[in-house]
Amino acid sequence: MAGPLAAVERFFERLFERPAARLFHANVEPVQIRRALERTIEAERTTRARHAYVPSGYRVLLNQIDLNALLSERPDLARELADGVRDYARAHGYILPAHPSVTLDASSVLSTGDTRVFALPAPSQTAEREVEGIPDAGHAWQPTGEEDGPVNGDGASPGTSVFPVPHPNVPQAWLAARAPNRPVTRVAVRAGTLRIGRARDNDVVLIDDRVSRHHGQVAVRLGMLVYSDLGSTNGSYVNGGAVTEIALGPGDVLQVGNSTVTIESGP
Repeated sequence: MAGPLAAVERFFERLFERPAARLFHANVEPVQIRRALERTIEAERTTRARHAYVPSGYRVLLNQIDLNALLSERPDLARELADGVRDYARAHGYILPAHPSVTLDASSVLSTGDTRVFALPAPSQTAEREVEGIPDAGHAWQPTGEEDGPVNGDGASPGTSVFPVPHPNVPQAWLAARAPNRPVTRVAVRAGTLRIGRARDNDVVLIDDRVSRHHGQVAVRLGMLVYSDLGSTNGSYVNGGAVTEIALGPGDVLQVGNSTVTIESGP
């Protein structure tokens, strides 16, 4: 039992403890962003047909001061970080659906020395491939170090090892969303992430002018629900307190703009 307990303790330390860099107002270093990207890759990892898939797009939020300092010294940092995602996936045998990309953005809710990394939704390409008669799994891009090209029918290119990953422990819960003058909508919690916002491409769509287009997201980590604010304009609140990232439980009420999302337990 020591292993799982230690993992949970380390998770909560990362989730709630203020980083030392913030205490001393130190600027963010590229290695911190790389480690945050690696943690996000692992949190977003999924298994399909015995293969491990990870997102190819990532968004990094930083304080404006940190962002300016990093880009002044390393203008190609986004490309370097994307190369790091490719190398990490290659080392672990993970499949990327496309060439990896990383965007760096400033956030008004983050302090100097703080970093937030979020996986971006993959572009919807399945329908296009079906129209063209191309199998979806047959054209997944994989970081083999060789020229890109078609892969084998089992989803792996020659010489590339793909390791199976256990399915995540997903809590049985629902997100009950309430927007002004709108009926309540409920979305079942699933593996991966559920994005919340005003834009139509979110999993939970809130018709509310005070809600950002992509306001926040709920992810399953170590069998728990974790909410993360995506640099929204008006912020996020759980049970009345402002949050940027927090673990959620049954009965917790997330407020975004004039709307709420309640965590409901159930099958």
